[in-house]
Amino acid sequence: MSDWLIGIDTGGTFTDLVAFEAGTGEVRVAKVPSVPQDPSTAVADALAELFKTGVKPIDVRLLAHGTTVGTNALLEGKGVRAGLLITKGFRAVYEARSWSRPTGADLVDTLYQKPRLLAPQKWTAEIAERVNYAGEVLTPLDEAGVRSAARMLKSQGVDSIAVCYLFSFVNPAHEERTAAIIAEEAPDVRVSLSSRVLPVIREYPRLSTTVVDAYVGPIIERYLLRLVERLQGIGVATPQAYLMQSNGGLMRMTVGARYPNQTLLSGPAGGVVASIDLAGRTRASHIVSFDMGGTSTDICVIVDGRAEETGESRLGGQDVGTPALQIRTLGAGGGAIASVGRDGLLKVGPDSAGAVPGPACYGRGGELPTVTDANLLLGVFGTDSLLGARMSLDRDRAERAVGTLARQLNLDLTETAAGIVRIVNNNMAIALRLALQEQGHDPRRFVLVAYGGGGPIHAPQIASDLRIPRVLVPVRPGLNSAMGLLQTQVRHRYLKSSIGVLSSFPVERMNRIFADLLEQAREDMRAEGFPESEAVVTRQVDLRYLHQGYQLTVESPAREVAPDDRQELKRRFDALHLRLYGQNAEREEAEVVTFRLLVELAVPKLQVGEVPSGDADATRARKGTRALYDYGSKRFADAPVYQREKLLAGDRIEGPAIVEQFDATTVLAAGQRAQVDGFGNLVIETGALP
Repeated sequence: MSDWLIGIDTGGTFTDLVAFEAGTGEVRVAKVPSVPQDPSTAVADALAELFKTGVKPIDVRLLAHGTTVGTNALLEGKGVRAGLLITKGFRAVYEARSWSRPTGADLVDTLYQKPRLLAPQKWTAEIAERVNYAGEVLTPLDEAGVRSAARMLKSQGVDSIAVCYLFSFVNPAHEERTAAIIAEEAPDVRVSLSSRVLPVIREYPRLSTTVVDAYVGPIIERYLLRLVERLQGIGVATPQAYLMQSNGGLMRMTVGARYPNQTLLSGPAGGVVASIDLAGRTRASHIVSFDMGGTSTDICVIVDGRAEETGESRLGGQDVGTPALQIRTLGAGGGAIASVGRDGLLKVGPDSAGAVPGPACYGRGGELPTVTDANLLLGVFGTDSLLGARMSLDRDRAERAVGTLARQLNLDLTETAAGIVRIVNNNMAIALRLALQEQGHDPRRFVLVAYGGGGPIHAPQIASDLRIPRVLVPVRPGLNSAMGLLQTQVRHRYLKSSIGVLSSFPVERMNRIFADLLEQAREDMRAEGFPESEAVVTRQVDLRYLHQGYQLTVESPAREVAPDDRQELKRRFDALHLRLYGQNAEREEAEVVTFRLLVELAVPKLQVGEVPSGDADATRARKGTRALYDYGSKRFADAPVYQREKLLAGDRIEGPAIVEQFDATTVLAAGQRAQVDGFGNLVIETGALP
């Protein structure tokens, strides 16, 4: 009997599958159109493609899934109707959004508007209750007010309710009672409690994260439950069915349905994990992952094999405090729609044509011009370039869609198509530059890892503009995120804020908090079928100096905390503060803010091998030529087209050139050159000057 490990990544346009046989190392792949109305259908379609090759459902040992269902719902504003219950007198906290200001391209948008509230004021109710910073009840919960608010929101057709009371992370009793009342008054309405979603200090991040959970939670929950049901229906009965989390680890799908906010970066995280693995194999210490799909582009900075984690993500303009890989996401994909803005200028994204109807050239009913349509007109694609010629592109439809926009702008067809690509490239370049600048990095030290269906098309030009010297395109760029799903491990993180001066913080309370977090972990491990003996448990504490606004995370002993350990925690904090900021305050007291428990469990992983060597002559892989638009000369020039699967290690290609494969297309501009490395990756020298 075979043991197949399967990774399936569902994007906004395509669903990708990578299957790896643990015994032989054989790899099989599939790529099918996504089905936005029911993404589980595309997962079943991808598995059906695999089963046609002889793999049987009973042979599936492990299945890992990454999804952009939550991400796309946020980016496209397609979540559910969400209401909000908040402590009386604090309804403006969400409206003010922590006094956040526009960044990036929004700074030069004269018509900029703040992202809309996911739980608008008309569906917000203030509840009389109050708990102080110590968890003591100052004002009892107004249960009649909760019942009245629940009835009002139910009558308004609200699908989900977020509950965020002041200091509920210390004492969640009022929120728990509120949930019980809502269950009585509106049993069909889903409830998100801040004390469960993110039980940590800082009111606005906790509030915003809870609202996001309420907004996308029902969509993700329904999807995962439907997916589990569909997998069982087609005979995939493995108990090791996992979902990628935003932190780059896996969790069981059934557990994931309880924590939807932890899956918002599920799809992008898979690509980051694959990029980290790639950095290790190629010995690249500084890389930026650049994942351009059909709906969005995701960017992550990786230094010395490590991607930073953050508790301050922003998706679609919404703030999320759940720990996640530090991924910058923007609405710029192959399906990004081009239009004339209110200022009369050409705009691209964030709205996307998605998989249905998709770009006009897909011939599925789409009529609006997209980045993919523009690339077709500029010679990036031939009409038979996608999915190994299994999917044809309709040039006439693309011309009609872009032509309509061209007439509005008083430009010709080529100028408009080139303008679309220039603008989407500029949007992505701004995000990429900011991702590096915010961490104090020099772009010239980095390699840009380009993947997703559109990454290898746009990355070489963007890298050149930002003076990034090299672009690395993985062997299967369009399937990279699916591969990353098979290169990680099960990972859970549990948080609990409790404030106090470190030197006098009772060790009994420290150990009680860690014990409570460990019991939560045990419940999840039991649900996932893992024995506790297999878990690697890491304890951490967030510390800050008195009067500081933000904290740093340090390791805590793996055993119970002893009184003398508080001094060691302080020494670790001082050293970390000195390393990060160049100074510390060893004589000042430190304050405990949040306790963290990280649990990791190993699962089988995909292994990537080397490829055969060639003679540096890529002629054997050449399949013809195509007229490709050159942005420097603003003219078309003949560019050779190569078949990626026929390239061998050591082969070299001079730009302009196009490299086609089943899952993606790579474009080299004039003056750029590429070489295939020992693992089959395309290493592109962009020609950027240091």
